[in-house]
Amino acid sequence: MKHLTVKLFYNCEILTLDQNNSKAEAMAIFQDKILEVGIENHIRNEINQFIENYNAKYGYKLELQEQNLGGACVVPGFIDAHMHPGFYVYKKTQLDLSRVKSYAELHTVLQQAHKLRQPGECIVGLDLIEDTFENLTERHFPDRYALDKMCLDRPVFIFRHDGHICSVNSIFLKQIGIDSSNVKEMTPESGEIRVDPQGNPIGIFTEKAAAFVLGAIPIPNSDRLKEAGVEASAELASFGITTCGVIVQYGNVGIEGEAGAMVLPLLELFIKEGLIKQDYVFYISTNRPKVLKRIKRSIQKLDARENRFVLAGIKTYADGSFGASTACLFEPFADSPDGATGFMVAKKEELHALFKEAYDLGFQIACHAIGDKANRIVVDVFKDIIGEPSNESPRCRIEHASLLTDDILTDASNLGIIMVCQPAFINSEYTWLEKRLGSKRLKYTYPFRSIIDAGIILAGASDAPVESVNVFKAISACVTRHNLVPEQAITVMEALRMFTYNAAYALGQEDIKGSLERGKLADFVVLKQNPEKLPPDQLGNIKILKTYHRGTQIFQNKT
Repeated sequence: MKHLTVKLFYNCEILTLDQNNSKAEAMAIFQDKILEVGIENHIRNEINQFIENYNAKYGYKLELQEQNLGGACVVPGFIDAHMHPGFYVYKKTQLDLSRVKSYAELHTVLQQAHKLRQPGECIVGLDLIEDTFENLTERHFPDRYALDKMCLDRPVFIFRHDGHICSVNSIFLKQIGIDSSNVKEMTPESGEIRVDPQGNPIGIFTEKAAAFVLGAIPIPNSDRLKEAGVEASAELASFGITTCGVIVQYGNVGIEGEAGAMVLPLLELFIKEGLIKQDYVFYISTNRPKVLKRIKRSIQKLDARENRFVLAGIKTYADGSFGASTACLFEPFADSPDGATGFMVAKKEELHALFKEAYDLGFQIACHAIGDKANRIVVDVFKDIIGEPSNESPRCRIEHASLLTDDILTDASNLGIIMVCQPAFINSEYTWLEKRLGSKRLKYTYPFRSIIDAGIILAGASDAPVESVNVFKAISACVTRHNLVPEQAITVMEALRMFTYNAAYALGQEDIKGSLERGKLADFVVLKQNPEKLPPDQLGNIKILKTYHRGTQIFQNKT
């Protein structure tokens, strides 16, 4: 007979994140769900009654297992509502360029990688943030000529931090067969292959043009990818993350190109082999919504436990990013020498057709929009599709929702649109964002206070591997904002809600997770410090002691 226990966690401060932000001092768990949460004496009485009733019904004695948490703080398990698991895993197998601060450092890192690789083997470097280079004259993305000076005898591929622009050296460019004779015909409508004044490609690709290049980068063998998958899941657990909203491409038509087609089969392999500790809610990037029903059935068969792995909706893209200067704006980028305003990666009528088909099939729509023009267009399309919103309708999301004017917020609120934002973008962009956008637009950028005040559900995410999955670094950005438009700051509890209840709502799962309440899944995190009681500048350093997923401990801090 299976050994069963009731677990009691006591001597702690519990932030339930329920609708009243209730506090508690003890919580009881049975199997994968919360039995009761509240005052310790009351909880103990409830446990005794539960055990007595259970014994009478099933004929054997349950055991009580008690854990004194020593005054620690307990919060719901964190939910990252938007991340890219395929590239999150892939990044762990390649060169990390996030700490490079100059062209000289980039040269050194590439040369070190060169020594460790076989002759002719491609060097793949990810997460370069050239806008933070120490020398102002070097704050431009490296082209093929710069990369040739650093590494001329093997192919080199560099991906920017935001994943919307990449560069390659001359050898790589030759291998993929792009030169001045065919660069125009090879350039997709929703992307750029940048050229010099003579029409020669300079090795820089954006948006859907970058997707073409991604198909040519090397992929590690399955054993190395599985190792990276285990490492990625463990890292998520160490940051208290128990559920992920995952963006996965279906087929090779999408922003991730041929490489993206491998992600879904890879994740299915990880799931079958029990390598993933978190729940996954899938959003599939495809231009064929009808395939979602078949994929949904396939995913649900991977694990018999309810809501362990589910498909919720479709993921689409409207524009690019601030970092690549491809976000679609009404007015030019403030630092653009040629008046660039970015561009849409899909036409309005294409978005309308895709949204309507998915919506009519009953799937959520999650659309990437960063620039103010892109957000305006997406909200207008949602307005046509949604009509009069109801509780039974699929929930519509805007991913990133970075630049939002008052009119966009008003319409989004009336339509019940959810904003899924990445506060950690502020950590990466605060030093250069005003130069890129100008002071006038800055006050509408990452406007978390305005979103909440407009009555819009604001959910939190990392966009990993673009940003760190450290939730408290993101919460710190919400509260301090590095003094970037400080009037848009929100409270600690509002920021916690972004990564708990609101994220669960964005995934359509607020009835089973996102707060610590009777009957919900026992997903929770034990913290050394209570975030409500810390100075804002210390929020990013909160120590996570333990993480529980469905009542089972999946992480313990041993330091």
